[in-house]
Amino acid sequence: MTIHPKVHAHVMLTQMNVQQGLLTFGEKGNDAISKELKQIHEKKAITPVRHTDMMVEERRKELRYLMFLKEKCDGTIKARGCADG
Repeated sequence: MTIHPKVHAHVMLTQMNVQQGLLTFGEKGNDAISKELKQIHEKKAITPVRHTDMMVEERRKELRYLMFLKEKCDGTIKARGCADG
């Protein structure tokens, strides 16, 4: 009997958080993060707000922004960001 891995297992096992990705990929990882953040800024997808400018109730509702790095099949580094919540 042959057991096949789940289709999405390779995605979860190969992506890294920012700290791990920068240690692994170095400058290429940094460039990927910069490119992703620049795209978010240009498309005005999110608006940054200083933590000190927020009311207590707003702070309770804030979402963390997570970013992961992954090496694609062609060797390029891709950064992906998502809101946690």
